[in-house]
Amino acid sequence: MKGDIQVNGYFGNASVGFSDIVYIEGSLRVDQSSTLPTDNHTYLYPSASASFIFTKFIDPEILSLGKFRLNYAEVGNDAPFASLTNVYYQDFPFNGNGVASNSGTTNARRTLNNPDLKSERTKSLEAGLTLNFLQNRLGLDVAIYDNRRTVDQIMPAAISNASGSSFKFVNAGEVSNKGVEIMLNATPVKIKDFNWDININWAKNKSKVVSLAEGVDNLQLADLQGGVTINARKGLPLGIIMGTDFIYYNDERSKDKRIIEDGIYQKTATSDQPIGDVNADWTAGLRNSFSYKNLTFSFLIDWKHGGDVFSLDLWYGTSTGLYKESAGLNDLGNPIRNYVTGDSATDGGLILPGVLPDGTPNNVRSDEMGTYSTPLGSDAAPNAMHVYDASYIKLRELSLAYTLPKTLFNNSFIDGMSVAFVGSNLWILHKNLPYADPETTQGAGNVQGWQSGVMPSSRNFGFTLNVNF
Repeated sequence: MKGDIQVNGYFGNASVGFSDIVYIEGSLRVDQSSTLPTDNHTYLYPSASASFIFTKFIDPEILSLGKFRLNYAEVGNDAPFASLTNVYYQDFPFNGNGVASNSGTTNARRTLNNPDLKSERTKSLEAGLTLNFLQNRLGLDVAIYDNRRTVDQIMPAAISNASGSSFKFVNAGEVSNKGVEIMLNATPVKIKDFNWDININWAKNKSKVVSLAEGVDNLQLADLQGGVTINARKGLPLGIIMGTDFIYYNDERSKDKRIIEDGIYQKTATSDQPIGDVNADWTAGLRNSFSYKNLTFSFLIDWKHGGDVFSLDLWYGTSTGLYKESAGLNDLGNPIRNYVTGDSATDGGLILPGVLPDGTPNNVRSDEMGTYSTPLGSDAAPNAMHVYDASYIKLRELSLAYTLPKTLFNNSFIDGMSVAFVGSNLWILHKNLPYADPETTQGAGNVQGWQSGVMPSSRNFGFTLNVNF
């Protein structure tokens, strides 16, 4: 359902500078939103920043620019359209009769509305340092942010299906983010007609669910096929993957996974075990640009380290024999899909790495390979077996541009023209998720870390023409 949203905003800003050294700026915004309750639809959020440029106190031959900055900001956000009051929706007629259902009770609309919602607020505090050296041929920018907190975050929370719905919009609590961002730029070569420029960035963010709604320690953000869920769990990062896990010998999370009498892994009885975290450990990018006269060539490498993804494709595919892991020969030299009969000349199956209940190394051959399901897939394997590291290194972009000489446009209304060829998503240099691009997960926003039915990712090519008048 779509509709009109109206927001009335009032904004004020003031800034002052002193001797080109100190600058202070502040702002205040007040919004009134039609998607919030009428008695609580007004919310205000301020911001303030200060910067100190200390270049004047240092030899300019050494330091081209030196600046310290400190910023505080709040950003308000209203609720989605029509998320306050349940209304009736007209569905397809049945047997010639009109049909209407209450919002939140049909398959397409399983989220109940909430008339008591209030505005969402994000608060951030950031400190930064900018240093440029050697007449701006070398630069460093460092930013550290702390307590980037989102309070009263508006999201659909899972509720009992006995209500007739699966979710309800709530103000869920508080999520904090702390981290650092570093950017380094340099011009290693700068000679007549030729420049080589490098830009490197690196960022690390650590999120934490500080609090949820009163009496709630876990907020289910998504209930997904395969028996896994994406969660906001108090005290943990936002976006924890939960499902069934291995059971480890002596209850220690180590390589000693317990094997039951059928030769398959023992798994937890419940699917509320944290088995992954969708958040990356850190991200980085490297851009190189080479310019010769009017010709510029550049490329961008993207790097994501860490983060987890549950692969439903592998969870099903290793069970049904789709992937190569469920085929081939075992340690006896026999097809692993053969039945286990006790004859070493023909026995199939696998001896999975792990320990028996008494702690001795597993020597039981799995007898699941000759059926419709293998010990590596959905019926026998814990969800944790198919949680993968979502790291990748990609050639994200490559471009070749040419700027036409301005002499071609003398005595014309055109001031300049350039043409460029651009390619993006060109090459996955490294990844740990088998058979799929780690970026092609289902969902967005708070629902990430779940991959299903992924098609091969596409390379994109484009041609641009820029004309200046």
